[in-house]
Amino acid sequence: MKKWRNLFVIISVLLLLFIGWKRYRIVNYTIQSPEIRTFQLGEEVEMEKDILINYTMEGYSITVTAAEILTYDEFLDKYLLEDEYSYVPEKIYDVEVILKNSNAAWDTGINLSEFYLQKGAVCASLDINLYGEANPDLGGIFMLALRPESEIRLRLPFALYKDNFKAKTWENLENQGLELVVTLYPVKKVISLSGG
Repeated sequence: MKKWRNLFVIISVLLLLFIGWKRYRIVNYTIQSPEIRTFQLGEEVEMEKDILINYTMEGYSITVTAAEILTYDEFLDKYLLEDEYSYVPEKIYDVEVILKNSNAAWDTGINLSEFYLQKGAVCASLDINLYGEANPDLGGIFMLALRPESEIRLRLPFALYKDNFKAKTWENLENQGLELVVTLYPVKKVISLSGG
């Protein structure tokens, strides 16, 4: 009797695994992967009807004009800042952008905290504290809506923490080919920060 019960359990588990695998395949074949478009430094990227995290930013565009990796101390020196935070990234990817409203609806804006850097498994988000320091005229505001036909130049500091990287990757951050993710779906638009 015990032998038949064990056999029944094994067959049931195998059947459930097969059904799960079949369902996984069906779902992955029905969902389309987004098209990926890569842009270079200096290229204007129209958001169009694509979304990033929460909503469309139609009518806006973004251009990366410069990008460099700095140590925390170099970042402080560059922006003439004092060290006042207790938990800081060891390095910062300092990305300068021009955000432009060509013809966005009155209720459309940009949430800068949704932007992030990525390449493969490497990912870095905007450091909100340092963003406020690098853009003092904005008073820390990171959700923006610009007037039509206007633009603003911003500095976006992305936090790079040594503990989040393998040692080999950390030593070679400049060569990782990180990209600024501008939109995710239905078209994933990224801007290469390596300059070409």
